[in-house]
Amino acid sequence: MKPDDTERRDAVVKVCELYYVRGLNHQSIAEELGFSRWKVSRLLEVGRTEGFVQVRVHDPYSRDADLEAELLHRYSLEEAVVVRDRATLSQTIREVCNHAAQLMAQIRPTPEVVGVSWGNTMAHVAAQLPDGWADSPTVVQLNGGVATLGRIPPAAQTIVNVAKRAHGEALVLPCPAIVGSAELASALSRDPSVASVLAQGRKASVALYSLGALRADSVLVESGCLTRADVTWLRGKGGVGDVLGHFINGVGDIVDQGWEARTIGLSTEELKKVDTSIAVAVGLQKSAITRAALIGGYSNILITSQSTAREVLREKDPS
Repeated sequence: MKPDDTERRDAVVKVCELYYVRGLNHQSIAEELGFSRWKVSRLLEVGRTEGFVQVRVHDPYSRDADLEAELLHRYSLEEAVVVRDRATLSQTIREVCNHAAQLMAQIRPTPEVVGVSWGNTMAHVAAQLPDGWADSPTVVQLNGGVATLGRIPPAAQTIVNVAKRAHGEALVLPCPAIVGSAELASALSRDPSVASVLAQGRKASVALYSLGALRADSVLVESGCLTRADVTWLRGKGGVGDVLGHFINGVGDIVDQGWEARTIGLSTEELKKVDTSIAVAVGLQKSAITRAALIGGYSNILITSQSTAREVLREKDPS
């Protein structure tokens, strides 16, 4: 960095600190630093446009502290974020995903390896992550996403977007979430292009993922990973939804070991070892899988909506 660049940067930082932290006005800053008021205004503008300053409006009433406390009391969570419902479901989803994005930006120390799932919810979170939310991390796809050859994988763009906003590296898992046999899943998992990504995923100190409801209109069905017949069969086995493509029942246990053997990605036991495991779930249809994931101990941070949290807490957990 050239000396002139360093002096300019220091001036921008000093002016921004005096204005935003100490609350001085333009005239007071100009007098303290020996600048003209025009120069102070110009440096503040540089601070805003070049990323020295990030302005965020915090609504202290945007979260439901009582429901958060209930979730923390009932389940083994380190943190619960319950966002108050908005006028529409789409607005609520946007607000929940915004809180997830802000939480990711506040994790300290900033993670070197981050594991991320894919789907509509994760795409919303990725879009709301602030630039520079982490310091050039490796962002790893935690579960397979490609359904069939020739189909554009919906997972890839989400992983790339999360990495791009932190100037990091994206590692995409080049395989389906679920394959036709346990033998094929085992062979693919051993392939160097897949095994290397899974190995990096096991190094993640943070995992961010959405919980999936077991429905005919789920993203796994829409993407071709599941059929409607698969959904019916899994429900018949007691399935309520999936965590990273692993289908569990109401008490958090794997629904069927034969089916589980056909799944490619970070295992449920490996997920439990991640230091910061963040689940995001929005909508009444996701209350059953949210409750099951909490009972199963897959997550230590939950980010959800008010109505979802109420439904999770409304029913007593199975004994």
